[in-house]
Amino acid sequence: MNVFDISYLARYILVILIALFVWYLISLSVKELRWHMKNSVIPSKGFFLMASETLTSTPVEGMSLPLHPTTYIGTSLASDIRLKSRLIAKRHAILYFYDGLWYIRAVSDKMPVYINHIEIRHPVPLENRDIIGIGEASFIFINERQYAAEASLRYEDMSEAPVFPKEKASPRIWGAFFCVNLFTLLCSGLLLMFIPSDQTFALKTVFTIFAVFLLISNLYFFLLPLFLQNLDRVLLLILMQLSVIGLLFQIRLELIGRSGSDKTPDMLVRNLNSQVLAYLMAYLLLPIVIVFVARTHLLEHIRLFCAVITPLLLIVTLIFGNGADSHGATLWINVGGFSLQLTEFAKITYLIVLANFFKTRTSRRNQFVFAGWAALVMLLIMMLPDLGSAMILLPTTILVYVVMTSEYFMTLIILLSGTAVGGIAFAFFPHVQRRILGWTTLWTEVNDNNRQIVYGLQAVARGGLFGRGIGNGSPGGIPLASSDMIFSIVCEELGLITGLAIVLLFIVVWLRAAKITVISRDGFSSSLALGIGTLTFVEAAIVIAGTTGLVPLTGATLPLIAKGGTSVLTIILLFGILLGLSARREKEDYGL
Repeated sequence: MNVFDISYLARYILVILIALFVWYLISLSVKELRWHMKNSVIPSKGFFLMASETLTSTPVEGMSLPLHPTTYIGTSLASDIRLKSRLIAKRHAILYFYDGLWYIRAVSDKMPVYINHIEIRHPVPLENRDIIGIGEASFIFINERQYAAEASLRYEDMSEAPVFPKEKASPRIWGAFFCVNLFTLLCSGLLLMFIPSDQTFALKTVFTIFAVFLLISNLYFFLLPLFLQNLDRVLLLILMQLSVIGLLFQIRLELIGRSGSDKTPDMLVRNLNSQVLAYLMAYLLLPIVIVFVARTHLLEHIRLFCAVITPLLLIVTLIFGNGADSHGATLWINVGGFSLQLTEFAKITYLIVLANFFKTRTSRRNQFVFAGWAALVMLLIMMLPDLGSAMILLPTTILVYVVMTSEYFMTLIILLSGTAVGGIAFAFFPHVQRRILGWTTLWTEVNDNNRQIVYGLQAVARGGLFGRGIGNGSPGGIPLASSDMIFSIVCEELGLITGLAIVLLFIVVWLRAAKITVISRDGFSSSLALGIGTLTFVEAAIVIAGTTGLVPLTGATLPLIAKGGTSVLTIILLFGILLGLSARREKEDYGL
């Protein structure tokens, strides 16, 4: 029995392991999200409003009114504090928690809000015993923590925030942990068996890659939760599993079955340098990013920097980028022998700006300011042209916008604007026209515009449910197999079950981000978590849909699995930010 036969048999174990891994995490994530949606919408401890004058309706004088991280005051049934008065609008004022402080602002410029009898025009931080005037009603802002500090006492709240029962989570987390580690060991063993024993450099390199990866990822899994109590271990496990699949297939495509190549594995393994370095750099930066986000609030203060650097990164790429001849877009900048995609880093800064603008239901003026800035960013993206980034950022923006503002009419306008942008891109960019033409003729003929998708679909069909085994596929005839079409290769060698498992893993990422959105005690953390989760899922969905012919190919890469050093670095940094946000629920910062 040779190594190809062993791989063919081992595929059953690998597929079962990844299927179990996904089952453990998706069942846990659905239950946990539902639990938190029922139990985590709680008032902030130590902060409340006290009605200081008798009103014609509730609340009445002396009544204490709890505050949520975002609290609306008005006459609407949807308001958190509901009043009845002709002088008060449906949504008159909003109080929100941001960067450790409580702020208040008027929802509309036409309906004034007063602080200590002075009308305010912009968001104002609240201090203990501030008098808030809204129409004929007045309230006193109470900060019990400040009272305690003035009395030289330590504030302690004896009530505890609701925590999902550990006995429900632990078995699934440890089951998933066992599956991903066994999957990694089996995959690394298979790859080592494919390398001839006399190719010592390749053997040592592959062994070292997986050994270091297992060591670092397991250290993070055990040690990081000791320092950050609420860290989401499920996200760490998903990051580990997707990274393993990415390393497995990038090494496999480089070393196994390269027909017509006169290079030995020792020579070929050097081509992995950029990809492996990206993983290594990203994993070394990961704990720094997590702690930085969890323990500081600097992300909230760099909105202006990110608003400037985002279009600047795109402009630099537009001027100095290359790759149009081979990829149809000028997205790559060569630096010291490595190619970088600054557009990937622009996604991070874009999300930070998006979260800062929509941490609350912002004013219409600010919405138009963001719309102008986002339109500039989208214009620069289309000039590259980078159809993939546009298709990823637009749905992400729409979802964050509609969730954080409930502006359904404006959302419809954004959708129509996105449709117009797509029409303009088709009319002016031949690269986009070729992709659309290839997609529309996919089922009628094979041509240069759709050959890549056709071959990819054939690979998926050859794989069946369990695949053909690692190294038994035929990726050589598929253009850009290691990047654009990596999902087809995964399905061919590990089957449709594994392909579906990968889709479900990205759904779990979104579910975990949604959970963080629910439990976060400030709007910035909520909107940023929602943005990161949505961007990651949308990017994966668009790539997989393009590979399988459901939408035109966009040139985007499957996160953590496809070839691309900058893409890998960016996605792991986004995971780091999301993990940091999950650990932000500290009592002293968020009043739990």
